Formats: sequence, C-alpha cells, structure tokens
Amino acid sequence: MSFPALPQIEIEQKLLAVVSETLDIPLQKLSLDDRIIEDLRADSLDLTELMMSLEDAFQITIPDDPSDPIHKEIFTRQPFRLSDLVELVTLQMGTRAVPRANWFRQPATQPGMGQRVPFTQLDGIGKRSALTEPDLFVPMDSTRPCTMWLRRTDGMRCIHIPADTVLLGSDTPTANPDERPLHKVDLDSFLIDAEPVSTTAYCRFLNSIGQLPESFLTDWFVLDPEDDRDEHMLIQHTSTYGWQPLLGTETWPMILVSWYGANAYSLWANNRLWSNYRDEASDPEGSFLPTEAQWEYAARGATPRVYPWGDAAPTPEKLRAGLHRQKINYEAQSLPLCPVNEALGMSPFGLHHMAGNVWQWCRDWYNESFYHHPEATEPNAWNHQPTRVRSERGGSWVGPNILCRSSYRRGRPPIARGRCLGFRCVSSVSDLPAAHP
Repeated sequence: MSFPALPQIEIEQKLLAVVSETLDIPLQKLSLDDRIIEDLRADSLDLTELMMSLEDAFQITIPDDPSDPIHKEIFTRQPFRLSDLVELVTLQMGTRAVPRANWFRQPATQPGMGQRVPFTQLDGIGKRSALTEPDLFVPMDSTRPCTMWLRRTDGMRCIHIPADTVLLGSDTPTANPDERPLHKVDLDSFLIDAEPVSTTAYCRFLNSIGQLPESFLTDWFVLDPEDDRDEHMLIQHTSTYGWQPLLGTETWPMILVSWYGANAYSLWANNRLWSNYRDEASDPEGSFLPTEAQWEYAARGATPRVYPWGDAAPTPEKLRAGLHRQKINYEAQSLPLCPVNEALGMSPFGLHHMAGNVWQWCRDWYNESFYHHPEATEPNAWNHQPTRVRSERGGSWVGPNILCRSSYRRGRPPIARGRCLGFRCVSSVSDLPAAHP
C-alpha cells in the first residue's frame, strides 16, 4: 500500500515543527535555510534523534547507510540545511516506517565492563620543553608482532605499523559509491596511537601549553553556554587544578572536540608547533592525525575485511554501537562511552576502538569521489585539496553497526564537534631513537 504524497508546503511546515520539538528550538527561530551543524549546533546524536522523529512523524524510513547516490549526495552537502532534510523526506514519502534491522540494539548495560589493558595516558603537566626532552619514544614490551612504543609527552601506547602495499576501499555489494573502487596504495611505516586520546591526556595538553587566547579554545572545544551540548562536556577548568576530567570519565575518549582541537593536540604530542593547528598550507608536518589510508590500513590490515576483526557480524562483545534509544536524555557521566583501554573494536595490530565507541577525525579533506582520482593511488595517498569537510572514520556508540565498517567514509566541517566524535594521533618513525629506525 502506498501513501499519498503531502503538498510540499505541508512537508516543510511539519518538518520545522518536528525539528523545533526535537532540538528544543522555538519554531519562530527556525528557517529552511538554517545550517544544521553551524546554525542549529546539531551533532550525530541530535541528527540520529531527529531522523527517528521524522520517521515517526512522516511514517517513512530514512536510510542509515545511504548507498543510493542521490541520498548520499544529499547527506554530504556542505553546508547541510533544513531544506536538504525536506528533500530527503520528500524522496522517502511512501516507504513506510520499518524496524531498523541493522541496529542490533544492545541492551542497556553499563559500558566499560569488558577486558582492559593498563591505562598509560598521563595527567598533570608536561613541564619539559621539546628542546630538553630526551627521545620522544621509549620501547615497550609487547606480545604483538608489531613493536610498541610509549610516547613521553602523553604516555600514549603507539603501535609501529609496517610499510606495505595495501588494498583500500571496497567492491562488496554493500559498499557505497565513495568507498569504490578497491585500490592499491603503497604506505610507508608509521606509528599510530593504540587508543583514542582520553580526557585525561587532553587535559594534560591544555595544562601544559599555558595561557591561551579565548579564540583558540573556542576553535578547539569550548561551546557557547547556550549550546545544549555543553552539559555533556567531560572536562572542566578549576582555579586550583586547571583542566580536569569529570569524576568517572578519566579513561573515556575526549569528545566534543573539533578537527582543530584534535590537530592541535596531535602536534603538541609529537613536539611540533601546536599553534599551527589549522594546517591551512597542508604542510608535511602540519598534522599528526592519521590519513584515511593510514587509518583504514591500521583498522583492518593490508587486505580487505569488513570489520577490524574480520567479516563476522558485529556483536556487543566486539564493539559499542547502536546504543542510543529514542528520547533518552543523558547526563555527562551517563553517556554510554567506553574506556579507551577497553578491548573492543580491536584491529589486527592491537588497536582499540577501530570500530565503534567514537568516530575519529582523519587528516584528509573528505571528497566522495577521491578514490576515482589518480592521487588516490599515489604512495602515502591522502586528499589535501580543501573541500570544507574533513574526514572521519570508525562509527560510534550512537549509530548502527553498519557505519562501523572499516571502509565506511564520511566527513563534517572541521569546526564541528560531537558527543560521539574523538580522535587518535599518528607519529613519524623518524622520531624513534636512532637505534630503532
């Protein structure tokens, strides 16, 4: 049975009413020209809640993983406006609302109760300057085939990923157009963080770099007091101790951090000039966030597999995804995040949370057609042509497990921040002690 299409004006009015109620914004302040991220300050959690509400209101199904090129084009528009949502809803009229079969809907259990490794990320203040610091890395014992190093600046465990010719992307039936074609890339060896950067380590960064212009903090993570997400900020500033994680979140990933805030940390952690955090010139050392190619290789190895652990379907024992329930209000310490050192989303190289928990910023500018460009197969390929959108990978606790596929690609503006968006860093093998190239 098909449903009659509503007149366009009715779709627009009804959509604005749903947005008003879901995002708690007065209807009179909304316009179809509003940018969802920049003007309405919506993140992935807000968008997921909004999509659910729109499905209920219009009795439609909005794809979680839009493989249709038309839907993908709408979802990746920059900026993404309420008028684009109207177009999306209009396209879906008559599809009928159906259960989300690809959301495995984990039971509401307390996250963070699985197996963990010792937490090594440091708090406090890093008082030694780069000029007097000894070797940036010290070797660690590891049972993995890859060597592991401790980065002195922040205590991060770093995995040495070997050089290889790797297959990136996907040609499987479930692959989106921006994941195609499967292609080879020669990658040099690199170091990558074994875990996402924690609130503890991010506070160490902030406490170590001294007084900052307010504009820097606003670029990085500080939200407008009127932004509803401010109540979920996991770190706070005190006159006595400086920046500190909220009690109970010390081993959680740093969230609500923009690409700029992630990149500033990546530079500081690698003893580079963190004030160049905008990386506007795409300098070779302008960022120590992983490229999409590095991230995907580190997530699943040199040959294609759907998820970091292989092709087997995700389960709650393997990752954290699909946890959000409609109309749930979270307090900061009740967000269903997992400790960064918990053994979930494990890659073949021993990296944690390479699927689920939090999305992770990458260095590339996101371009849905990049894999079709010759530059995508160059050695150490990455997209350095500005598109106004930076890439992110890995999926999160909010969305369905299908978004946690290792080849899944998406992006958002570098100033964006979200409650399911964090980051990890890479490091250069040239910084290893001379005896260990």
